[in-house]
Amino acid sequence: MSPNKQAIRAASSNTITSAETIANNVDLLTLILIQLPIRSLLKFKSVSKHWLSLISDPNFRRRASSKTKPISGLFLFRTLTPFYDFVSLGDDNPALALSRPLTFVKHPLGIKILQSCNGLLVCCTYETDQPFSGSYDTHEPCTRFYIYNPTTNQFNKLPRLRGDEKRFVISVNIAFDPSTSPHYKVVCFQCHNFLPQCQIKIYSSETGGSWKLSGNPFSLQEIDGLVYDTGVFCNGTIHWISRSERSLCFDVNKEERRELPMPLIPGGWDDSTVRYFGESHGHLHISNLYEAAKTQIDLYELEEDYSGWFLKYRVDIGGVVAAFPEMIRRNLDPSDMDYYGFSILCLVREEVDDESFLVLHVPGKAIRFRIKDGIFSKLCEFGADRIEMEVESAMDFGWFDAFQYIETFTSV
Repeated sequence: MSPNKQAIRAASSNTITSAETIANNVDLLTLILIQLPIRSLLKFKSVSKHWLSLISDPNFRRRASSKTKPISGLFLFRTLTPFYDFVSLGDDNPALALSRPLTFVKHPLGIKILQSCNGLLVCCTYETDQPFSGSYDTHEPCTRFYIYNPTTNQFNKLPRLRGDEKRFVISVNIAFDPSTSPHYKVVCFQCHNFLPQCQIKIYSSETGGSWKLSGNPFSLQEIDGLVYDTGVFCNGTIHWISRSERSLCFDVNKEERRELPMPLIPGGWDDSTVRYFGESHGHLHISNLYEAAKTQIDLYELEEDYSGWFLKYRVDIGGVVAAFPEMIRRNLDPSDMDYYGFSILCLVREEVDDESFLVLHVPGKAIRFRIKDGIFSKLCEFGADRIEMEVESAMDFGWFDAFQYIETFTSV
């Protein structure tokens, strides 16, 4: 046998021996597999019975889900339809956004996403013959709520909210942090039809069963202009925005309400518009538009001690406007705050902050915009079946229509 053939056979033998060593060492194999994307692990369950057993093990799934996962994409809600456009943030994103309804339960009016949180979605269906309006401020007998994991396609139909016809639901939010617990809680605000009173109920996946009343009823008039359907979970607390100088947050574990300051806006909140409100990697961000015909975006971050907000990023999207002139709404006066047609769908904080980026929606397209240097690229286009608009600069989606998708093994 020639020296070259001997070397090849020896290398092949060493490779097989190394593979066998990894395959037979459960701890080593676990360390390797746990680094992989969840969707890859779901495919690898079919490799062998050993891999199926390992990946299906509750402890493995819990460890895999507890690791911080990147945002894989966004579900974008189409008003007055049951369809969602999915925008992938990975390298394999298709040129055209996929548009389809959620189908984990069959319902003629479709399923609506209310909130996303670390891979889980709060959804609802409407047990009524009325047309689908996209709003869920309705009497509780007409609404059923679900927790849905789009990665595993598992869902949990939450128990009905018991009460009477005088109370209705104005907010349902999920609190889920896989780095601290495999369990989640759902926080519901129920209000009285005829009195300015609200009460909080909590459902826990750890204990199951029915909803538990939390604290005493409180007045809706405590916070002026509170927007209850904008809840964002961050660091153990659900936060809401308002149209005044102060808002509300709720510590889920302590079951305590407290005030949340809003950013100081030149000229006051009456003359401003919220462009974005969301969370990324444990940071809460907000952006407001308060001056006309500006391509500058200011993004504020909440201080860790909740003492206020500071300017985290200031970016200029003038280059995006130059590349996509259809953003200019020539039917409006340049003094109009909506003169440029765009919305912020998501702010993604990366481990290396220089790589952090915005996902922008411009007419008919989604754009990835790197904050550090303003470099941008087109993520996808929205299909020809998008809602017909009167002008080409009209928008399909706002920040409140975007729901983050993060892969998770978490059981619901």
